[in-house]
This record gives sequence, structure tokens and C-alpha cells, in this order.
Amino acid sequence: MIQLWRVIQQGARNFMRNAWLSTAATAVMTVTLCIIIISFISNSALTSTIKGVTDKIDVSIYLKDTITTEQRDLIRHRLEATGNVRGIDYISKDEAIARFKEKNKNDPLQIQAIEETGNTLPASYSVKLKDRNKLDSVLKTTTEPAIRPLLDDKNPASITGTRKDAINNIIKGSNFVIKLGLIASIIFVTISTLIIFNTIRMAIFTRRDEIEIMKLVGATKWFIRGPFIIEATLYGIIAAIVATALSYTLLLGTGPRLSSYIDVESTISFFRSYPALIILGELVVGIFIGAFSSLLAMSRYLKL
Repeated sequence: MIQLWRVIQQGARNFMRNAWLSTAATAVMTVTLCIIIISFISNSALTSTIKGVTDKIDVSIYLKDTITTEQRDLIRHRLEATGNVRGIDYISKDEAIARFKEKNKNDPLQIQAIEETGNTLPASYSVKLKDRNKLDSVLKTTTEPAIRPLLDDKNPASITGTRKDAINNIIKGSNFVIKLGLIASIIFVTISTLIIFNTIRMAIFTRRDEIEIMKLVGATKWFIRGPFIIEATLYGIIAAIVATALSYTLLLGTGPRLSSYIDVESTISFFRSYPALIILGELVVGIFIGAFSSLLAMSRYLKL
């Protein structure tokens, strides 16, 4: 324990001795960890947004007025057989006109027109989907030879709630942001590794005489290498604390303003509920990058 304490002390002194290099390495590490956690936030928020939008989608299958109960059950069975149906609601003609009147209650001309022409609205199935990417599998069912003649001639099926094109645009944007965050994270992790690598390399050259003396007096390899690992680990620890603080400030400060555009509420709730998990994750990543860079530099330049 005494040796471990001495190694930690020496590592902390080395960190302070190279103040400018330590500051630069810590700053780059902070940027790296901020990008990683922001990528996580963006991914989480966009995923929640997409789920919220797709949950509002349903496919309306309009039925002929002459359809029988058996034929209606056949359509339901074929739709469920696609494996992409989360639920199916049957909307009768009476319920359809009631919904129409409720939707257009502030438009008396529409109400008058439907009352004068009679109930021309068809009955329908409202189909809720499991997977937004398999929408075509449900629509394809409406074109089957056994199903198509049972559907309303004018408008057999339509997508309601939110259009498919809008959803696809959101998905493409989400995938782009995720890829961009991943690429940026990889780039900055590489930059951080190189900077810490060079910082430890310079520290080894600066203290080469001291290292030789330690070897002559019988210091163990662990005792010589330990301070360099502690020094690099401190970069990660400090960067993780700063990055987490900045990320929380950014999320809690700007999140409510973005709530009208994307769903950030679930992400904010997660960050508020699990701050220890967030800081732990950042610490693990920061310490790993620092320790790995230090070990890489010592394997190259510290010959014991």
C-alpha cells in the first residue's frame, strides 16, 4: 500500500510538473468525451422522436359496403399474417361518420354536405404497425387477388397520421447524425491517444536520468511505470468530470427549448435519474484512453 501511495503521489507530481502538456492533453480528452456523450444524447433523442412519430402512424384499409363478416375476418387474418401488425381496430360506417363530424365540428359546410349526401364513408380497418421499415408488407396485402376486390374501389388503403416520406426523412437524418457522431468520436479518440502518447513520451525522455537511477537502486518495473500510468489516468478522470458537467449543462439548459422539435424528455429523465451511471461511463472511457496511450508509449520508449 505504501508503494502504491508513492506511485500515485509521483504520478500526480508528474501531472503538475508538465502543466502545459497536461492541460492540452486534458482539454483534447474533454472534447473527445463531450463528443461521445453528445452523440449518445443525440442518438437517444432521435430514437425517441422516431418512435413517437411512428407510433402515430396507422394504415387505413377501406372496405366495401357489401363486405360480409367472413370476408372482413379474412382481411384481418391476412394482415396479421404479415407479422408487422401491432393492432387492428375495426371502424364501422356509423363510427366513421361520427369521427368525421367530430373532426369537422368547426366547419358547418362539411357537416351539411355529409348530411345531405348521406353516409358515403366506408367502413375500415385501422392497422397499427410494429416496424416502420416494413410498411410495404402491409400495403402489399391490399393488392392480393383475394383481398383487392373486397376493398373500396376509390381508396382501398392510405397512410394516416404522418406521411411515410416524412418518416423516411427523419430516419435518414437520424442515421446521418449517428454516423457523424461515430466518425467524430473515432477521430477525437485517435487524436487524444496520440497527444497523450506524445506527452508520456516526452515525460520519459525528460526523466530518463531519474529512471536510470531508479533502475540502479533496484526499483521494480511496476514502480517505474506506475507514475506514467497514473499521470495519463488523471487526464481521463479530470476530462470525464469536466465533460459530464458540460454535457449536463448543455442538456438541461437547451433541452426544454428543443422539445418542440425533437423528443428530449426521455433523455433528460434518464440523465437526471442515473447521474452516477453517466459519470462512471465517462470515467471508464477516459481512464481507458489514458491508460492505453500511456502503455503504448512505455512499450515503445521505456525499456526496462
